[in-house]
Amino acid sequence: MSDLEVHPLVLVVEDDPNVRSLIETLLSSEGYVVQTASDGLAGLVALRERRPALVLLDMMMPDLGGLQVLETLRGDEGLAGVPVIVITGRQESIPELRRALGPGNVFLKPFAVAELLAQVARVTGGP
Repeated sequence: MSDLEVHPLVLVVEDDPNVRSLIETLLSSEGYVVQTASDGLAGLVALRERRPALVLLDMMMPDLGGLQVLETLRGDEGLAGVPVIVITGRQESIPELRRALGPGNVFLKPFAVAELLAQVARVTGGP
């Protein structure tokens, strides 16, 4: 078996380099294969190149924001089933996001690391 078959691929779409690096380090140390994208457009390109087991998606990004990425993802028959966990700094958007994605799939920055890792494991089946 290849590494990608053994360890789920998680795509992290986050414009803040510090947050992106932190999440990448956390997930890698747990045994996940991590691909990152620094904006929504790069995230969509990465999604189409390699279908991940999960997308960790920031909502507030310049140019193509998380909401547009989510809408594009849900509108694409080939990608609509990819699970998404949202990380946002906007408290006011949380109720709507939780209705759309489920209460466990929305995290407010700053997020609890253990809770995020536990949800990633639940969604992907673990590393």
